[in-house]
Amino acid sequence: MSCRCLDLSWTRSAGRGRVYSFVVYHEPRLPGFEYPYVVAVIELDEGVRLIANVVGVEPARLRIGQPVRVAFHRIEEGLTLPAFVPSPRPREPMSPQSTKGRRKP
Repeated sequence: MSCRCLDLSWTRSAGRGRVYSFVVYHEPRLPGFEYPYVVAVIELDEGVRLIANVVGVEPARLRIGQPVRVAFHRIEEGLTLPAFVPSPRPREPMSPQSTKGRRKP
């Protein structure tokens, strides 16, 4: 599939992945969300990336590469969205490409 391609398909997933990128929203305030809230790009173990909220962690404690798993978040009656929560699984080393330019701790 190439960029901007309309040939889309569903991919079955185990619901586990890693935080690829994220932002913390403080405004505008919408019903059904606790503030501040995190919107992240999650890279699923199957290789697919999607955008979802990360819940169950203080935004300041969230990290790129952090393991997460899906947990469905009820926004209101009739509206449930997939969200992600930190996963207790052990961290695997990131690929050399994803660590380029990063300083070692």
